[in-house]
Amino acid sequence: MLENIKHRLLQHGIDSKTDFISEAFSRNIGILSKEDMEILSKARIAIPGMGGVGGLHLITLTRLGIGRFNIADFDRFDVVNINRQYGAKVSNFGKGKVHCMAKEALDVNPFLEIRVFDRGISPENLDEFLDGVDIVVDGLDFFEFNMRRLVFNKAREKGIYVITAAPLGFGTGVLVFSPNKGMSFDEYFDIYTGMPELEKYLNFALGLAPKGLHIKYIDKKQVDLEAKKGPSSIIACNLCAAMAGFEVVKILLNKGKVRPVPFYYQFDPYREKFVKGCLRNGNRNIFQRIKKYIIKNYILKLDTLERITPPPPPVWEKGHPFSKEIIEYLLKAGTFAPSGDNAQPWKFAIRENNIYLYLDPKRDESFFNVDQIASIISCGAVIENIKIASTMFNIVPAINFHPDPKDKDLMAIMDFASPKDCEKDDLVDYIWVRHTNRKFFTKKQIDKSKIDNLYMQIQKIPGARLKIITNRSIIKKIAKLIYEVDRIRVEFRPLHEHLMRMIRFNDRHMYETRDGLPIKNLEAGTIGEIFLKLTRPWSVMEFMNKIGLGKLIAHHSLKGINSSSGIGLITVDGSDRSAFLKGGMAMQRVWLEITKNGLYFQPMTAITLFWERWKRDKDSFLTTHKEMLKSIWPKYENLFELNLDADESHIMLFRFGYAKSETRVRTLRRELDNFLVSGPS
Repeated sequence: MLENIKHRLLQHGIDSKTDFISEAFSRNIGILSKEDMEILSKARIAIPGMGGVGGLHLITLTRLGIGRFNIADFDRFDVVNINRQYGAKVSNFGKGKVHCMAKEALDVNPFLEIRVFDRGISPENLDEFLDGVDIVVDGLDFFEFNMRRLVFNKAREKGIYVITAAPLGFGTGVLVFSPNKGMSFDEYFDIYTGMPELEKYLNFALGLAPKGLHIKYIDKKQVDLEAKKGPSSIIACNLCAAMAGFEVVKILLNKGKVRPVPFYYQFDPYREKFVKGCLRNGNRNIFQRIKKYIIKNYILKLDTLERITPPPPPVWEKGHPFSKEIIEYLLKAGTFAPSGDNAQPWKFAIRENNIYLYLDPKRDESFFNVDQIASIISCGAVIENIKIASTMFNIVPAINFHPDPKDKDLMAIMDFASPKDCEKDDLVDYIWVRHTNRKFFTKKQIDKSKIDNLYMQIQKIPGARLKIITNRSIIKKIAKLIYEVDRIRVEFRPLHEHLMRMIRFNDRHMYETRDGLPIKNLEAGTIGEIFLKLTRPWSVMEFMNKIGLGKLIAHHSLKGINSSSGIGLITVDGSDRSAFLKGGMAMQRVWLEITKNGLYFQPMTAITLFWERWKRDKDSFLTTHKEMLKSIWPKYENLFELNLDADESHIMLFRFGYAKSETRVRTLRRELDNFLVSGPS
């Protein structure tokens, strides 16, 4: 192709690069100088993406006189690209975008220096893509968010400007990111690790268009963030290329003041409006937050919360070793077990076909967790989840509890080397949907058959017992008992401060830690959430207790018990660690059965954990609380027909019933890598 082009140039009396540059860009002189053109010819621009705006950036900057490019794209042209992409022609269908656009640019200036990255950009080649680059002009698709974030942050690290011009309806919005001034990509768009994809797209859109000039006339029904689709126009794409091109001129030639984010500007010819401004604090600006809430909930009606989707079980042929995918499936099922305040106090090690489950005692060192029994109960639920999930492959592991007396944190070894055959457990599908629901339930009576199913489940764990109470008069007495217990909880500083450490008061904290309790999960309502935020410091909570307002939290528990269809108590024979593990297994089976039957469940664990601490260390309670508990224990024993002198462990008190709606915000789980340790050699 180049030989043909050079032959044509000779026909026009041009036989060198110097002659070509001088003649081809002569009409730029008067707006730009010869010295300017020399600078442009030596500049290197990186353009990731050769689609709607990326292809036009390349052609615009080529005609401007830029002499060097790094361009990247892995995609091919198709008919759907026709309305807006420069290289989208019938003759190019099925061809790689990056090679087609390189050809188009070389046809304009055959002396260009172009480095082509036809597999797109990735973490592995990003340094090479940015090597020697003066400016990055963003041409990535709107939905290529994670790669865009990587490019912008890496460019800032390398001291490179980045320009992004977004097609918005018929108009454009332009942002410039400086390597040493203004805000970074993450700061401006308010992006953080672990943020859900839909939330990222929404923040990106809001940051690109603070004034939203296009919102009034685009058809919102054609915007589908989940399907990664939205309308786009060639008019907007051309405006993007023009405005981004001028920002390149400003940066390279020092013509005009470069205003990096949080400064922005937008132009919309349909609305006949040009606006510019400074979005102080980026998307964390209070007006942006309000705008986001309105767009999210009332215009696009989005639910950007992370959805919990059951992973498909991998295929396994009997007699073959477990694959990595199967082990990960089983471990992920294990991590969907409940834990105190969602501390997730467990670790795993893998050796051949064995899963080693360890207690992670540092995850929960709260007053409730005396001798780590709450965490050990959670580990029992992990074991049961893994055992149930393994039935997807029609096997169940042999389980060796506390196999090493020297390693008190090794809870169990689940041996899949010689598993037992079994049928699929009908609870397996409910591992992924089981959750705590703290809403008030209805008092609708529960069918006897559903109660019988709960007793059948508890019988599958030897030594475990279940007491179900559905009598309304007894439930009211239990509610008063729980009210007294919860008063102790809110009046005791260590418990209050632990709870406040575990509440995730905003989405950023929730997604960064992926543990603890999202404040919305507590179902406290707007007033309740304000109360929780105000009382984070113990000094404020202490004052609230003195004037009697602390009782509101205990009263909320009382109402919760009274609104329930039934109350349950799980106990188990013995008091060693194996007993609590088995208690956790029993608890999980009951909870999953309740979920299977369309009912909801909330642990009310204060009384059982207080009892277990009382047995071990009653003097750790405040004097006033010891006196209260002395009067509570006989009532507890009588209402549940217990023998508190028996050698048994109290696993969990819970309420259950029908709820008017599901919990919208559920607790998250940390990534599996966070739980893996090297284990035994």
